[in-house]
Amino acid sequence: MPKVYSWQFAVRTYEVGATETVRLPVYLNYLEEAATQASAWCGYDYYWYRAHKRAWFARKTYLRHFAEARLGDLLTIHTWVSDYRRVQSHREYDLRRADGTPILRGRTNWVYVDTETLRPVRLPEDFYDAFQPSGTLETLETGVTDFAPLQAPSHESFRTVQVYEIDSAAHVNNSVYVAWAQQAVHEAVRDLSLTYTAFGREIEYFRGAQPDEPLRIVCQLVGTAETRMIWRTEIFSALTGERLALDLAAYSLAAPLSQAQLEVLTASERRFSS
Repeated sequence: MPKVYSWQFAVRTYEVGATETVRLPVYLNYLEEAATQASAWCGYDYYWYRAHKRAWFARKTYLRHFAEARLGDLLTIHTWVSDYRRVQSHREYDLRRADGTPILRGRTNWVYVDTETLRPVRLPEDFYDAFQPSGTLETLETGVTDFAPLQAPSHESFRTVQVYEIDSAAHVNNSVYVAWAQQAVHEAVRDLSLTYTAFGREIEYFRGAQPDEPLRIVCQLVGTAETRMIWRTEIFSALTGERLALDLAAYSLAAPLSQAQLEVLTASERRFSS
């Protein structure tokens, strides 16, 4: 049996948007905090990692949304390590309302890094007994690869990394990339009167964005599936051209895309409003 850590908390006012539902990036904050608490529970807290010049960097996160958490909801998150490799491991997350209603299932591939060299290092032997991985990756269907492909124009935007987006690891926090991708999709569809919610997401991180770094964000509708639309967002350094992150996101639609909406989304001469 895996060593499961549980954390119960209430949704706070500053975590929700205008609809009083939890904003998408906040779910990444929940996962990160749960992982931090679980590690401390196993004997390795934030200050242990700082003292040993070690850290966990997210390589890829998988999310499957089932329902939206709302202001005042009492939530419980269960988390456990599912596998243990030479320099990395996967951690599973199960987020539910206190009454058992599923909200989200998640998994993050974490890489163990030397904070001085920023290179992966071998996991300590003691970690295996401390975290007791289950040895099994749970089934997690994100919906981002099951779709009818489309040829749609890309939406390009530019921004600069803000100081408030930097975390204690001195680079952009994992949740911020989701905020950037969500904003890019919003800008691409905001003239179409679409109602949509998150279904699933796979976000891969290649290199952390740095303070004041200029970015180029490229977003494209890549497919549809019944009442879903799938978007691909890539985040690049505008200085070096490096790809920093790749976000594939599936959104559930309140109603299928109409032919008119599809024509607008796939029009080769489409112009995006700024």
